[in-house]
Amino acid sequence: AAEAASIAFKTPPQTCSAAAAEARNVLRLLRMGINTETEGAAGATTPRRVRVELPLPPADVDTDELVYLGYQGQGADWSGGMQQRLRVTKRIVEESMLDGYQYEYLGLLDRDADGMGVWKCGESMTAVAHAADTTAGFFLALLRGDYGARVKDPGHVTVAVNAFWTGSGETVGQPWEFGLKKEAKAVLGRAGDWEKVYVCRRVRSAAGVEGTLRRSWPEPWQLFDAAGVTLVMAQAEEPGIREIAEALNKAAGVREVIGFNRASVDTSQDDE
Repeated sequence: AAEAASIAFKTPPQTCSAAAAEARNVLRLLRMGINTETEGAAGATTPRRVRVELPLPPADVDTDELVYLGYQGQGADWSGGMQQRLRVTKRIVEESMLDGYQYEYLGLLDRDADGMGVWKCGESMTAVAHAADTTAGFFLALLRGDYGARVKDPGHVTVAVNAFWTGSGETVGQPWEFGLKKEAKAVLGRAGDWEKVYVCRRVRSAAGVEGTLRRSWPEPWQLFDAAGVTLVMAQAEEPGIREIAEALNKAAGVREVIGFNRASVDTSQDDE
């Protein structure tokens, strides 16, 4: 991890719409980077297939404030299911992330692709919401060009918004769908693809200390205190739950609750 104190930073957003606007700037940088690289050239460094994690308000609450959504985070249940989640995501995507773009909302990728809304942004970018283990077959078909060959162009950007697939596609589909699983592993696990180029997530340690985790390409992952005024951690790779909790607690001067310490000796009661 880099020394957080030595890194210049911009304070994290306080609202879901502000986070989506930051994501829009990242997409602009991606497209600018791709335009300066020769299509298909060896050594190209700008990612073409990426993930964006936009914060959503709590289910059934009319607010734009960026808040902690619980341990499940984006996976928390909505009373209206994926249809309600898509309605909220669609509003944030169109009003903030794609503001200024000439986009067209194409509806669901497939009638059975639950929650997978699709946006066409000119001829050079496609955004897809809520690709998941259960709907990965539709997503892979899109990437194969079954819904249109444009996505296969070397300079085309495909953005997976709030995707839910696990790892590198190991749990995609049903146990007997060996072909689908093989394809998912090859496509979703391909080195250089599906980098999380933008993430804004409210986080909390078990001791109750909150903070904001943000990644805004090409910057590193950054963890801020609850007020968003102090950068408590910065590193190249996405931090795990324990790393986040330890950094937040240390910055706040709070000890972790029993059961979440790094070493078992820290919870020993032999001396009591």
